[in-house]
Amino acid sequence: MDGSSSRVDWTNHPPQLYPLIADHLKTHIEVLRFRSVCSSWRSSIPPFLATISPNFPFPHGPTGFLSQITVYLTRPDPNPNPSSSSSSSSSPSSKGWLLKLEECADKIRLLNPITNWRVSSVKDDVARNPTDLNLVDLNMVELGKAYALRYAKGSGSIFGINKVIVATNFIDRSIFMIYDEGKLGFAQIGNEKLRLINDQISDYDDLIVYKGQPFVINKWGQIFSINSSLELVPFSPPIGFGCRKNLIECCGELYVVDRYLDQQDKKSQVPLHNASYNFFLRHPPLRRRRRICDADRPKAVDFKVYKLGDEELGGRWVEVKSLGDQAFFLSVDCCFSVLATELEGCKGNCIYFTDSNDSGFALRELLRSDGSVFSLEDRSINWLSSSPVYSQMFWPLPA
Repeated sequence: MDGSSSRVDWTNHPPQLYPLIADHLKTHIEVLRFRSVCSSWRSSIPPFLATISPNFPFPHGPTGFLSQITVYLTRPDPNPNPSSSSSSSSSPSSKGWLLKLEECADKIRLLNPITNWRVSSVKDDVARNPTDLNLVDLNMVELGKAYALRYAKGSGSIFGINKVIVATNFIDRSIFMIYDEGKLGFAQIGNEKLRLINDQISDYDDLIVYKGQPFVINKWGQIFSINSSLELVPFSPPIGFGCRKNLIECCGELYVVDRYLDQQDKKSQVPLHNASYNFFLRHPPLRRRRRICDADRPKAVDFKVYKLGDEELGGRWVEVKSLGDQAFFLSVDCCFSVLATELEGCKGNCIYFTDSNDSGFALRELLRSDGSVFSLEDRSINWLSSSPVYSQMFWPLPA
């Protein structure tokens, strides 16, 4: 097809296509962008109507509400509306920024893509310039999706939850979660109890949906697929070595990031659901609470990356010495990869991470707000706040 600058007339599509497309729009942002194409598309479907958030049982209480969190790579629209101002039609940057949004019922929150801290400047930015949050003017590519459990719609997040994924290949809507520093649980909408999978073992580190199938990895680096009977089927041999494993998909392949901590025995840490510990955290001033949590959490001192070798190699783990132009992001609730040349302020062959692995603590802003970066080239670790360049990765940009 000719790549000329001629614009497509979207109004000439058969009207019967609109509801078919709308059936696949699951979030507020997707509906908003669909209805912004033109007047005929806008009138074809109603505005986004928040349904009641699914409620699931959680480890230390009756039920919790599920919120969806999505990470996007955003860029300015290269073909802005001709009627827009001359400033918006200037030549856009070839690089983009990371944008992380949480949607729960009728609320949308803007989060730090690594630490999940709420972006505190959004309200002030909107007051100064409401167009700053016009997401329709941005090209958005989804990089990753995560989920969080909250006590009620839009309220506080639940402590002790390390990871939540939605299993789309199971009957009804179901979730798997890792909680209490290594237990693997399963729940369905409306169930009053959380089902513990393999109650003899509590050493699971991460979950991922890979090629439509849920996978879990334990602290030894062995990956299991989870079938519809909730059986764990071995998928890989163990790796061993480090303290905490993360699963990440990059270019269609599954990788394991092995994290080495300064405190080797993570089971010796104070349980995050401990009632007296939570009471202690609630009472000191916020700044002191962050210091308490930061001091208690083990810190990363090294990383190694692996991927499963070819069958000719016997399916053994092969250490990846360089990520090339790719950068890995180990957020508190999801892991994703991005090409460094497409992201402003990003350096390839690096791992961007947070030391927290508890989404409840992160969403309640009880840990550091910035995160860190590890270079596979020189094996150094630096705070993101130590360089102003890193702040250019996140949207909205600093003033």
